[in-house]
Amino acid sequence: MAGTTTLASLFPAKRALHRSAPDMAEERLAEAERLSRSGLPISAITLAEQVRNEALAHGSQHIYALSTGQLSWYYFMTARYEQGAVHALEAIEIWQATGDAVREATCRCYYAWQLCQMGMPGAEHEAMQALRQAEKTGDPAALCLAQNTVAVVLWMYKQFELAIDFSTQAVALAREVGDPVALGWWLINDGGIRGDQAALKAAQGDRSELASTIDHANRITEEALALALAHQDHWGARICLGNLAEFALHVGDTDRATAHMEHWQQLPGELGDRDLTQYHRCNGQVLVAQGRIDEAIIALRTGVEHADQVNDLESGVPGCEALAAAYERKGDFQMALHWHREFHEHYVRYCTHTAQRSARVAATQYETEQLRNQSETARRQAQALEMTNLELTQETDRLKKANLEDPLTGLYNRRALENMLAETQKSGSAYAIAILDVDHFKRINDQFSHLVGDEVLRQIAGILGGLTRKSEFLARFGGEEFVLLMPETSSVEAVVLCERLRSAVEAWCWGERNTELRVTISIGIASTEGADDPTAILAAADALLYQAKANGRNRVEISKPADT
Repeated sequence: MAGTTTLASLFPAKRALHRSAPDMAEERLAEAERLSRSGLPISAITLAEQVRNEALAHGSQHIYALSTGQLSWYYFMTARYEQGAVHALEAIEIWQATGDAVREATCRCYYAWQLCQMGMPGAEHEAMQALRQAEKTGDPAALCLAQNTVAVVLWMYKQFELAIDFSTQAVALAREVGDPVALGWWLINDGGIRGDQAALKAAQGDRSELASTIDHANRITEEALALALAHQDHWGARICLGNLAEFALHVGDTDRATAHMEHWQQLPGELGDRDLTQYHRCNGQVLVAQGRIDEAIIALRTGVEHADQVNDLESGVPGCEALAAAYERKGDFQMALHWHREFHEHYVRYCTHTAQRSARVAATQYETEQLRNQSETARRQAQALEMTNLELTQETDRLKKANLEDPLTGLYNRRALENMLAETQKSGSAYAIAILDVDHFKRINDQFSHLVGDEVLRQIAGILGGLTRKSEFLARFGGEEFVLLMPETSSVEAVVLCERLRSAVEAWCWGERNTELRVTISIGIASTEGADDPTAILAAADALLYQAKANGRNRVEISKPADT
């Protein structure tokens, strides 16, 4: 990545603010916290992001750090773990610099949870560091969170006895702290650890303590459910009901499992992608236990399809496995084999995805000054490169004569991109644009032939298309250039995705086509943080693309910060 800064330059001299602005911002963050604890984490994200953006604009370091830390947790609640990890790291650095050990320990806990959920290394180190730091501060809420974080990490590593020790301590301290919602969350984990331990022992042939352990896990989780319902924490309540349904299935109580899933459906609040995927899988397993195999297959396939749509490989893997088992029980061994193969394919993709996540998260650890000042730099570039009305009209007329699909790659073409940009601008939504260009493409054509060059473009289109989400818009801009439109995407998020695309192209097995063939791409990124005109943003991204090439190629460039 290009550009480095010092922490001291992250927040330049504050602009003049109304004296009550920080208080109002903290009130809004308190409201975001209330939303997150009321089963509305998506609304909490929206509000906290507004506060964070305003803090960036006004240079309010404290509010920026508060909102960034809160967003890390809300992203965890909605299973957006990579974004959560990025925000946690940013908040940790600020709290370190300002000497706020309690908030630093809290954000380290968030970071450890995100790493754990992504299957990335380092979760145990971050969790123990957070625990030691929380112990030094003596803050009971931070210590309670850290104890639970260590328990969760140990749980994921199947160290059940140690995990139970820490979760028991966390629950006991949570009762003293007096935060009923947090107590409910830690009880959920305590019950989940015990239930998983019993299920694993049963799967290994030891069912001697299954009933008693599941009964214990049920009592703990039912207390958590009662707390969640009493305080309208519908996010926590759904987790409780899903866990209770699984516990019931472990001991063959399909009626109780069915009742829990029916209760799950009746809860209000916002449903995230992970909520829906897990519901379909759990409901499918209940239907299998009831012998309603055809209905179970429909539910399980719905869950897998949804997981694939949102690129949720963690949920897709067990979903495929459950489908293979359901078809096998039905006696349809051909379909059982098909879904077993899908399970294997999803698992391989998940392992590859997990291995790459560490690099993607590390690539997003940019100094904040670079990101904060990008909008001003991009705005000046946009003003300098703004096209005249006549040029815009001519460009529109030319694009109207083109088709919407590029015949070589099957991607959208330039006209389709222009139409999409116009719609996006009309909606007023924020977005980022990346221009991607194949490095030394003329050399590839000259050395290996134009047929190979065309195949390279087709393969790159396939790689890019496979790694982008349905909400994003990918087009071939012309020649060896591609454009990616990323709605509702910040600069940090855009860099994460573009680094993933760049790395994937570089790592592709190009040698299968020709042992001497090597292919890389360069990328320039601009966004509505710097301008509100699509043509100006494209021009800014194009300028940054050429900067990437001038700086050595095979890299991603965003706007460098202005001098402060």
